[in-house]
Amino acid sequence: MKDTATAALAELRDLDAPAHVRMLSAATPFRGSIFDVSVDDVELVSTSSRMRREYIRHDDAVAVLAVREGEGGEEVLLIRQYRHPVRRLMWEIPAGLLDIEGEDPTVAAARELAEEAELGAGELVFLASFFTSPGCSDEKLDVFLARDVHHVETDFAREDEEAEIETAWVPFDDVLAGVLAGTLHCPSLVVGVLAHAASRHPQQA
Repeated sequence: MKDTATAALAELRDLDAPAHVRMLSAATPFRGSIFDVSVDDVELVSTSSRMRREYIRHDDAVAVLAVREGEGGEEVLLIRQYRHPVRRLMWEIPAGLLDIEGEDPTVAAARELAEEAELGAGELVFLASFFTSPGCSDEKLDVFLARDVHHVETDFAREDEEAEIETAWVPFDDVLAGVLAGTLHCPSLVVGVLAHAASRHPQQA
């Protein structure tokens, strides 16, 4: 295993590397309405080692950390809904899929904020980006920070679990404490809150 800890890195970034493996075969044994399951047989170019990888092909997504000034300081908009795979009611932030071809992620973020929280934003800026589970999915999620939020009317009809969505404005420090205590598990919420905390105090990041 190569030790890069002591190497002088010109850039600290993930590299797009499709040529790192040779594709021997590819199949899609399951196609669903939200994701497909792929099975690839590949060979590592560096060692000629062969392996099979099963993974989910999923649309990319966006999420929005909406903040406002409350009486006791900054507050974050949280939504809560049921997530069946983990059998939990989870506190999250508004989020949704990039499933409209060619839609800009910032536009999608504004759309999701309106659909899930009936809010618009005077300012919507990029906050963080991550792959939700790169060992088994190709889904990438961009998190945006929304400021100067205000109520907007929408004709979007929520269905299924989304029809049960609860919303709450919660002090940011309480949400950050929940993330650090491990009681809040939504990945977009965790990433968004930690990124925003770092941006508020960059000298400590």
